Amino acid sequence: MKKVLVITGPTASGKTAISIQLSKKAEGEIINADSMQIYKDCDIGSAKPSLTERKNINHHLIDIVSPSDKFSTAEYKVSAINCIKDILNSEKLPVITGGTGLYINALVKNIDFSIDKGNEYIRRELNNLLESKGKDFLYEKLRTRDSKAASTVHPNNTRRVIRYLEILESYNGTLAEYMENTLEEPAEFDYRIFVLWPERDFVYNHIEKRVDEMLKAGLVDEVRALLKAGVKSDDQCMMGIGYKETYAYIEGQIDYIEYVDLLKRNTRRYAKRQFTWFKRYKDSKFIPVDGKSEVNKIADDILKSMLL
Repeated sequence: MKKVLVITGPTASGKTAISIQLSKKAEGEIINADSMQIYKDCDIGSAKPSLTERKNINHHLIDIVSPSDKFSTAEYKVSAINCIKDILNSEKLPVITGGTGLYINALVKNIDFSIDKGNEYIRRELNNLLESKGKDFLYEKLRTRDSKAASTVHPNNTRRVIRYLEILESYNGTLAEYMENTLEEPAEFDYRIFVLWPERDFVYNHIEKRVDEMLKAGLVDEVRALLKAGVKSDDQCMMGIGYKETYAYIEGQIDYIEYVDLLKRNTRRYAKRQFTWFKRYKDSKFIPVDGKSEVNKIADDILKSMLL
């Protein structure tokens, strides 16, 4: 099988810089694995690579979806596989880069979404509950059934809450066990996975600085522009960290100080969940990074490891 490089890890760990450096050295092309960077006009809040950063390296699956549209993990897998094949056919190295665990799992575990048809009766019953008792009732039902699954989804994302409950109503274990044991198939490619693994204090400090930079760069104006263009608060892109908090501030639900604190806190919590998620990648190579780490050296070390 042909090799495909995967660079992942928690938010603010340096994935973008390292993947670009790697791609320069190895004639690679980057395939985005961040569920927010797929959206057009969601640039600042998603920490999307700048046009300058993308100038000399081909980037795929960035800016491919309208902010008002939905995009499933199954759709991501199909798109990413097509990109991988095209890059390999051009005799270049595919470099999967991002921190969305579901996207990474869909590829490296080769989850077969075609066999996951769901249950129409259960789905109707859950939608009836949504109408009669509301989204908070549904979310609490999910949290009681599988707290880890609930921690990965916002209560307003009723489509995903219903999807998770639909699975769990028909399965005795957790959602993670379902994904691990029911849908996994042998991988189509030889995925070489490298997880950037900084100290948590380093990530949290970096998050503080990144949020401040996003605010200075105009995150609030970006979200205002999305809303003016017709994007709704319950659209999928507005569920992302950075966007849902900014919406709450714009709507006057929280003041500016509360907004900044909430944005930083939620981003830290997201990073914490990512640390937990990526610990399960036992066949991966974990790469220590900190403020003194040299991007060039990390890139060289990863490329050497790939040759083994």
